[in-house]
Amino acid sequence: MNRRYLKCFSLALLFSLHLWAEGGMYPINTIGSLNLKKEGLKMDVKDIYNPSGKGLIKAVVQLGGCTGSFVSDKGLIITNHHCAFGGLEPYSTPGNNLLEKGYVAGSQEKELPIKGLTCKILISNTDVSTDILKGTESVSDGVLKKNIIAKNIASYKAAEVLKNPDYTIEIAEMLPGKSYMLFRYITIKDIRIVYIPARNIGEFGGESDNWEWPRHTGDFSFVRAYVGKDGKSADYSQDNVPFHPEEFLNINAKGLAENDFVFIVGYPGRTFRNLPADFIKMQEEFTLPYISDLYTWEINTIKSLGAGDAKFMIKNEPKIKQLANVEKNYKGKLKTMRSIALYKSRLEEEQKIANKLNIEQSARFKNNLNKSNALYASMGSIAFKSYWYNNLYSESKAIALADNIRTISNAFRTMKTEEYNKIKKNTLSLIRSQYKSIYVSYDSIFLKKMLLDASNFSGSNMVPGLNTLLFKNENKMQVIREYIAKAYKKNLIFDSTSIFKIINDKPEKIEKLKDPFMDLVKNLNKDYHETDSLMTYYKAQLDALLPEYVDLRMEALGGDFLPDANRTLRLTYGYIRGYHPSDATYCTPFTTVRGMAEKDGAAPDYRLNEDIARLLNQNAFGAYKLKDKNDLPMCLLYNTDTTGGNSGSPLLDGNGQLIGINFDRCLEATVNDYAWNESYSRSIAVDIRFVLWTTSMVSGADYLLKEMYITQ
Repeated sequence: MNRRYLKCFSLALLFSLHLWAEGGMYPINTIGSLNLKKEGLKMDVKDIYNPSGKGLIKAVVQLGGCTGSFVSDKGLIITNHHCAFGGLEPYSTPGNNLLEKGYVAGSQEKELPIKGLTCKILISNTDVSTDILKGTESVSDGVLKKNIIAKNIASYKAAEVLKNPDYTIEIAEMLPGKSYMLFRYITIKDIRIVYIPARNIGEFGGESDNWEWPRHTGDFSFVRAYVGKDGKSADYSQDNVPFHPEEFLNINAKGLAENDFVFIVGYPGRTFRNLPADFIKMQEEFTLPYISDLYTWEINTIKSLGAGDAKFMIKNEPKIKQLANVEKNYKGKLKTMRSIALYKSRLEEEQKIANKLNIEQSARFKNNLNKSNALYASMGSIAFKSYWYNNLYSESKAIALADNIRTISNAFRTMKTEEYNKIKKNTLSLIRSQYKSIYVSYDSIFLKKMLLDASNFSGSNMVPGLNTLLFKNENKMQVIREYIAKAYKKNLIFDSTSIFKIINDKPEKIEKLKDPFMDLVKNLNKDYHETDSLMTYYKAQLDALLPEYVDLRMEALGGDFLPDANRTLRLTYGYIRGYHPSDATYCTPFTTVRGMAEKDGAAPDYRLNEDIARLLNQNAFGAYKLKDKNDLPMCLLYNTDTTGGNSGSPLLDGNGQLIGINFDRCLEATVNDYAWNESYSRSIAVDIRFVLWTTSMVSGADYLLKEMYITQ
């Protein structure tokens, strides 16, 4: 693989970047130094990003936890099906299940608001490292340094908000303790569903095909951004009008071929490539197995309950999809990490670094590693308990309710009136949402499972509050069963009327409430917060060690460094390319719509859409038919460097035209969060030709093609 070099200066840090062919998630302000013309880019890089003017990035938006792109001058955004799918849940009933049927608005008047979904458009970015690091120059304590930085960020952000009240201001840490960037966004709050295809199109293959190749999934949807009549962001109103973006993407409806150049601009989530080997060990031994196993249990339990309760199932379909996505992702990560011996290779790399450095630097590097390894060992010793607490308090509505009610009680006893009223207002909002979402059957099963899990913890992972309250004899399983049966039959906190009356009229009585969940939380809270504080402390100390670790690594290896992805705008590029997932197996980089028919009926996830089946039988592919056969391109494979958050990112050709919508990676490439490699890192998009064909010929939404200036 050829190596090129990129040097990008910031006020706080000289990023000396190896530009590996295809690999890398490049901060958007660094791409001017990349030789993308040599790789296959045909447009001027300034037409992608231009700090002083317009650029293609103005068409790319952060859409909730995904990425999206404007594809018309009327605020039309294309993204993934799985990014907008949940917006149909409030409009679905057992008799009219839009989650299954999909939805075509047909006109702007019938577009459906998505509560809580926002769209962020980048306006500008500035290096603010010097200001954020002020006062930390001589501070060695990790927690103290982190606190100073946090205060500086809050102060700088507050001043920026005063100067630019119409913008959303974010300060991103590009490298802990070294580099910080200020990002200014316009946030649009009124987002509406335009077209979401039927589930057996947008989610064909379901979990059977998730993170797999070959793929036959039409994972796309359209939403629209609305603003007030003055052009400014506004909450939903019937009087709002479509947003007119500065830029929108043109579409290449002819497609590309194998080995053609492509690039992606989007908002990748978190990557962890610049961390020590023992971080990989922590992930492999604790984080990934615990979360993936818990999510497997949750999915199976929700599906089991949902089999007898259609309303519950509809409400939890989006949740199942989210859980299943993470579950398989984590299991894929574990599989690849172990198959490529990632932890071992990181250890070997660290040994090479120590050998390449001079005596003084090598001693510093080894000392740094010894400190970080000790911290990771300390984290590992309480990891299961920490994960247990975090999931218990977030997933069990009974525990969350009890904890929030106690929060109000503690605030009443310890805070002044003004501060108490603020805490009370915010906490009551959480309590109301928890009352609306609690489902006692699931909650009781979940809490029972968590208590049983904790009963098997040993050593430093033991939960002392449970020993005090429940585990006073050896028959822990019987005690847990009896506690659950009593708690969900006889409790006070599920009586919202009584609880709100006590909170509003006599908050001093909260502490004396006789309720099994309140008692449980009271017994857990001390150790929960101590465990959380310990994990926070360890992470802060690790953050303090990281800059020196990276500096010495760069010194030894010649600057092989890119800042980890952190939900800020990045560019990655590569080529349409197949791969060898296993011995004697080669996967070509295109699938076609007939592959859906081949899979039809092979498993419950494979249900061929009736309209697609009809058009297949008629060979009705319109302008999108392949030249050499009666078929239609569906998905494609390429070696760009992507991760979570890149869902919905535009896949672009050398001219910056849209050719696909990124939605997934192959199972082997889930390890991209920790390491990218040409041999196994492959991303997956739905081909824009399938999008156009489905929108027009399957769902009859020709008006959207006209809006996107597509002529057939």
